[in-house]
Amino acid sequence: MVDARGTRLVWYGLLAVTSGVFVLAMLPPVLSASLQGVVREGFAPVCHQLPGRSLHVGGVPVALCDRCSGMYAGLVVGVAGTGWGHSLWATLGPYSRYALLGALVPLGLDWMGPLLSLWGNGPVSRALTGLLFGSVAASYVTAQLLHRKARASGTGGPD
Repeated sequence: MVDARGTRLVWYGLLAVTSGVFVLAMLPPVLSASLQGVVREGFAPVCHQLPGRSLHVGGVPVALCDRCSGMYAGLVVGVAGTGWGHSLWATLGPYSRYALLGALVPLGLDWMGPLLSLWGNGPVSRALTGLLFGSVAASYVTAQLLHRKARASGTGGPD
């Protein structure tokens, strides 16, 4: 029982960290100008933060672009879904990597279309493709971590 509780605590920790980082990225519109700069600097290494490609709340952009906002929201969704439901990843077994790679396809197409002048994209398509990839990637990584923690604890891991 204690070992299963340890695995559950890992999941809670992952959920808290991913949720906290997402909320932090969304905070600039409600922060003072100096704190907005600090938060934006923190996210600058992982996102271009172009104002024209970022969600604005009250005229102030959040610390991430549309696509990265979708990915970070997807991290929360993916971790939450893995902890609450049965693991799809165990069912997929060795094919799970293909599902992970498959989640990159819409993201890549959404990025490549405008680059090659084939079609345009907008904030919704960027956010949704980011959400899809972030959810799948976080779910995959979370399932792997929980399975390893459960095996190390002797509980066998999630289904």
